[in-house]
Amino acid sequence: MLEKFLQEVISLVAGVNAEPVVEVLFKKKNVNEFLIAKKLNVTINQARNILYKLADVGLVYFMRKKDTKSGGWYIYFWTLDDKKCLSYYVDRLNKEVDQLEDSLNNKKTKQFYFCKTCGMEVTEEQALLYEFTCSECGEVFALKDSTDSIRQVEKEISKLKIKSAEVKKVFEEFEASAAVKIKKAAMVSKKKTSAKNKSKKKSTAKKKSGAKKNKSLPKKRKR
Repeated sequence: MLEKFLQEVISLVAGVNAEPVVEVLFKKKNVNEFLIAKKLNVTINQARNILYKLADVGLVYFMRKKDTKSGGWYIYFWTLDDKKCLSYYVDRLNKEVDQLEDSLNNKKTKQFYFCKTCGMEVTEEQALLYEFTCSECGEVFALKDSTDSIRQVEKEISKLKIKSAEVKKVFEEFEASAAVKIKKAAMVSKKKTSAKNKSKKKSTAKKKSGAKKNKSLPKKRKR
């Protein structure tokens, strides 16, 4: 599910053609931009355009290194930020829900009119302004039945809320997994530090013990 959601959010930001970026960068770090272009079967400039769009909203980040073999040009190495991608996706879905809920509220509380000839749709205020006559063809506006439109918007809101909940769940699982990895890494680091400290103590103890033995040895008499 994680990879699927990453592809969806990449597609939203940079277009459907950018989806393969996920396959190239998924679970990898610092991938050479020329390799990305090769995998996507695009030019280096096309690959960069995609990556810059994603970087603008924080979905990918890069490090650069100077290539001394090619005259000192910089080569960029890219990494996909899974956490940022999921967070951005949840925010984007929630904004869409808010917009649709505003639209739904308008449809439920306001009247709309339309022209049967050219399909032009206007609010009641606009209809009054035009004296209930279409400015395009002169046809008299008819009152629009918003029942079907309301149902359609309600369905869309429901779908988006379900999707948002799914992405949020994957996001929470990702964070929990990352927290476990950090904890394990900290424990390993702590054990290594502890082992080093013990080794230092033993080494120090041996040196002290050796020094004491040397002090206790009888001195040779001069002849």
